[in-house]
Amino acid sequence: MKALHPEAQWFDEARFGVFIHWGPYALREIEASWPLMPHFHQHTDMESYESMADEFNPELYDPREWARTAREAGAKYIVLTVKHHDGFCLFDTKTTDYNAVQRGPKRDLVTPFVEAARAEGLKVGLYFTTIDWYDPDFATIPVTSHIQSPKPNVYDPERWWEFHKRFVEQLRELLTNYGRIDLIWFDVPGFGADRWRSSEVKAMMLNLQPHLIMNDRLPEAGDYETPEQFVPLHPPDEWWETCMTMNNQWAYHSDPAAYKSTVTLLNTLLEVTTKGGNLLLNVGPRADGTWPEEAKERYAAIGSWLSHSGESIYGTSRVPEHYPPCFYGPMTTKENTIYLHVRDVPRTPVELREVGGKIKGVRLLKSGKELAYRVEETHGFFGGVDGDYCVSRVWIDLAAEDCDEWNSVVAVDFETAPVWPGRR
Repeated sequence: MKALHPEAQWFDEARFGVFIHWGPYALREIEASWPLMPHFHQHTDMESYESMADEFNPELYDPREWARTAREAGAKYIVLTVKHHDGFCLFDTKTTDYNAVQRGPKRDLVTPFVEAARAEGLKVGLYFTTIDWYDPDFATIPVTSHIQSPKPNVYDPERWWEFHKRFVEQLRELLTNYGRIDLIWFDVPGFGADRWRSSEVKAMMLNLQPHLIMNDRLPEAGDYETPEQFVPLHPPDEWWETCMTMNNQWAYHSDPAAYKSTVTLLNTLLEVTTKGGNLLLNVGPRADGTWPEEAKERYAAIGSWLSHSGESIYGTSRVPEHYPPCFYGPMTTKENTIYLHVRDVPRTPVELREVGGKIKGVRLLKSGKELAYRVEETHGFFGGVDGDYCVSRVWIDLAAEDCDEWNSVVAVDFETAPVWPGRR
């Protein structure tokens, strides 16, 4: 699991992206698609739900502003829900009339989005769910009850394969009609790889766009894992991404009290990064196409911090899990540098212990200020590492007046790549 194409390697360096859940459901401030399920707390009958497609008219939709906001937030990629489980397509498709060109908006909403994202230097991602509750042919094979179509269920495998043809054709349209797409974000597999013909579908997609990355929700075809709404205690060894809401639902909701604090979101970004993953942080735009102020404020705050300390996030790696504690806080590393994330004003000098290599200098990322430090050096073997390396204990002076209000990043630069000892 990991895309090997050279033009796909950006994913493991990005660390931060913006997720966008948007569709007619924003009109009622309800969750995307799930209110169609009888057990859901916002349950809406099918006729009322599907009629929102004709009301949906995003007069203030400005994808260039969306992309600019994402770039200024420090995001490296942006993912839009072009089709959620309700089956409504934001793109022009010949497979169904339940789309933005033939219903309410009367225009393709995806073309300006992908153009705006590219113009702002963002990688383009499209969320495309596998299941489709609008298509009556989806309801012809039994599936787990909580994702079963609300339309009448009739067992007819041949009809299900008719749905599958439309599923593949919609993917082909997305990868043919909109220029370069960097990522396809699948959702809710429901069935196994054999039912989705995952290997065939992936081959078709890569034939169209060989650099393409896809997540793990097309069974046995993904390049990375996608834990949802949590950061794993023990992260995957390969590529992974936590997708998370800013408030209590993916789609737009106006309650400002439901939003997580900026510090909470920054903490999540840091935890994900120190574990070697990406954070895909969601916004639910209003039905008119504007973003809630609460979301814009939080993205701006994250972008402000990344503007001076992003070096410690983008392109970094986790420190080896077996490495014994050498600093009482989060760490990231890249090439010849170890980044110490100092979360509080230190009462004593910041201490880094037992790292092999010669220190070239120590600096504060926010200002570039060179920090005074003292080194105690010894020589000896690291357990599990062959050779005689310098073992350093470093004390770094970090004054309170130089500290960031959330996270002061201290960069310890080595002359060559630092050596991490094995377990003793």
